Amino acid sequence: MNTASNTPLVSVIVPMYGVENYIARCAESLFAQTYPSIEFIFVDDGCKDRSVDVLRGILGKQEPALQARVRIISKENGGLPHARKTGLDAASGEYVLHVDSDDWLEPTAVEKLVREAVATEADIVVYDFWKEYPNRSKLDSERDSSAADPDLFRHRLYTYKSYGYVWNKFCRRSLYDGVFVPKYAMHEDIVFSTQILYKARKVVHLKEGLYHYDRTVSASATRAPQKIRRVNSARNLLDLYLHFEGQDPSPVSDLREEIFLRAAWAGLQHDRNLFKEYPFLAPAVRDIPLTPGYHIGKIRQSLIKLFLLTHYR
Repeated sequence: MNTASNTPLVSVIVPMYGVENYIARCAESLFAQTYPSIEFIFVDDGCKDRSVDVLRGILGKQEPALQARVRIISKENGGLPHARKTGLDAASGEYVLHVDSDDWLEPTAVEKLVREAVATEADIVVYDFWKEYPNRSKLDSERDSSAADPDLFRHRLYTYKSYGYVWNKFCRRSLYDGVFVPKYAMHEDIVFSTQILYKARKVVHLKEGLYHYDRTVSASATRAPQKIRRVNSARNLLDLYLHFEGQDPSPVSDLREEIFLRAAWAGLQHDRNLFKEYPFLAPAVRDIPLTPGYHIGKIRQSLIKLFLLTHYR
């Protein structure tokens, strides 16, 4: 990659909150990247610990040329989705790579991703990653059948047969233009991925483990009780549907029933006020015929319908 046309600028976006014990490992892996044309955008989402101080300490040890390519944006705490959007708004690269601040990259990751994107003219390069456990590492991979077909990939996000993570998708910055930003930090990656996959013309799969996903860290989102996580996931998906309501086609026009059934099940199990928050949900779900193949199977669909017939005539 010696020509300017083959070294497009890449924006690496790293949201930070409560990661003073992990940000050094993440930052060092980023600053060690072999690819020369990267801007690093760290978003301080109202950190209350020493995360920013630790980051500045690592940055101070780098060469001035690298320091000039690093920005630290501080904002009031607004949650992970809006921290990502803050980074996107500041990004000027042709391509975007999201990295969670408790994870890290292989040193050649960005170089290999750019090479693949340029060679294949892909809008999104999906790549493999390592799940890091206390005593072992496990390589995880996307199914080729999904990665080759953006629409199939998008549908499989909703049955957990494909990964919704934004950090294992290297993509053109333009795919995020006008993106709807979810409110809650639960399945927010699925909300983002649904939209970028809908816009993508070509998705390719790079079968290399380039990212290390630390499963030993308890992120703030996963510390919330299951009830809250499930209901907030439903809210995010219903809000995504409402954002595009009336547009046909849209990123979710063919996912409407899947979204409604998942939300109704979360409401039935965890918080029935969800049906009051979204009054269209009950009548919409009542009209969905019992259908196999959804994440919410036919038995659960029957339970939902029985509940709605009893409480929401």
